[in-house]
Amino acid sequence: KQMKKLSLTAKLTLSALAILGIIITGIGVVKFGTTAVLILPALFLFGAIIFKIFSDPFWGFSAIVFFLPFERVPTYNVGGVDVKINTVLGIVVLFAWLLALLFNGKKWKVQPNSLAIPLIIFALVMVASLTQALNFNRGAEVCVFVLFTMALSVLATNMIATKENLIKVIGILFISSLIVGLFGFFQFGGDIAGLPNSVTMLKYKYGLETFGFTRIQAFSMEPLYFADYLMIPICLGLAYFFGKAEEIASRWQVLALIVLLMINFVLAVSRGAYLGLAVAIVVLAIFQFKQIFTWKHIIITVLAIAIIGYGVVFALSKGDPRAMNEFVGHVMLNDYSTGDSIQGRLTSFEVAYNAYRKNPILGIGVGNYGPYVSYYPLITPPEGWPIVNNEYLEILAEMGIVGLISFALIILTLVVKSVQAIRRARDKFLKLTMIGLLAAFGGVLTQYASFSTLYIIHIWVLIGLMIATQNLILKNNQSPTSNNQ
Repeated sequence: KQMKKLSLTAKLTLSALAILGIIITGIGVVKFGTTAVLILPALFLFGAIIFKIFSDPFWGFSAIVFFLPFERVPTYNVGGVDVKINTVLGIVVLFAWLLALLFNGKKWKVQPNSLAIPLIIFALVMVASLTQALNFNRGAEVCVFVLFTMALSVLATNMIATKENLIKVIGILFISSLIVGLFGFFQFGGDIAGLPNSVTMLKYKYGLETFGFTRIQAFSMEPLYFADYLMIPICLGLAYFFGKAEEIASRWQVLALIVLLMINFVLAVSRGAYLGLAVAIVVLAIFQFKQIFTWKHIIITVLAIAIIGYGVVFALSKGDPRAMNEFVGHVMLNDYSTGDSIQGRLTSFEVAYNAYRKNPILGIGVGNYGPYVSYYPLITPPEGWPIVNNEYLEILAEMGIVGLISFALIILTLVVKSVQAIRRARDKFLKLTMIGLLAAFGGVLTQYASFSTLYIIHIWVLIGLMIATQNLILKNNQSPTSNNQ
């Protein structure tokens, strides 16, 4: 009876998994003997997860949102390539969604996408720039990564077709950020206590030996990526708190989460992220001026800042005696003329501009700045390919003025559509979500002036969430039963 209730897609998937399971069991017993008793349950668990995703792609997308900050852990090296959990999930969920569109068209529909044309234009320009790439393999690799993450933005837009799904996704985002925020505290304290990096998951160059204090990176590749991700839950939390929205959690629970994440954010010590958050707060203030600037909220904000400041000072006091001076000096740009952080970036900016001048129209080819500045070695350098550390200049160098204009078209379209949605929104929760997402996007765009990796999953999921929220606002306005909240 239960089998009859399943959709055709579910029946086909279940049958395929059953056959595959029998084959794997046979091979496992023959090849590994008793060891198969340990290996096979893990494989069957993986199969069950895959079946769940194919039965309901939204479940898989929710997992992607949960694992957004798990950029580095867990990661497995397969044939010299680092395979990340969200890369695997993304491929599986995209495939499951495409099958759902084919075999379950009544439930799954392609949602409107205001970025459809700008994304196609950017993708075409990126592919065209490959004609200029001297290191074609590197260019093709980066091109595939970017197209994949762009596809995840389309997936996000299509997974959130209802307000209920949006609430679930934001709730999962908050839970995930809480977990990594708590782990960030453990990472900081564990490093001070002398725990090995294998336990704290900390890269050696971000520990006490470098700065006298620990730069929190949690499960991200770099502290700046971690801080970049944190702007999403922080901005959403601020929008909900000041707007008095409690669909996700109570206001005071949201405020507690913001304080926790802000201490992590500050201790990540990313100057670009600091500037990005400042821009994000300006965006919030523009759209929530009356809600933010009340005596009650001003007092609460001052107290929250005091708690965050005390938390940061207390944490730094547990590091080396030089920790506070190093922290203040880093924030105040005392290394402007001596450190590689700033001077290295300025040098790369000049190199990128010179690369752009070689081919102003289509650039030197997507993904080819690193090979260009390294004089096109035959193999990848041990330390990896250099980057410009400015996304706009990197696009200009690698894809020319056409590439930069097409990227600007994506940004302009997304910002304009978001502002229009905010002005038209009738539902308070949707309006506050749109404000929070737009503020986070403003922060990301600002921080992009200090780093340059285009294929970051959390940024493209953020873009997809923005488009989905725009669609929900439009639907809500067209519904005769929509509530004014």
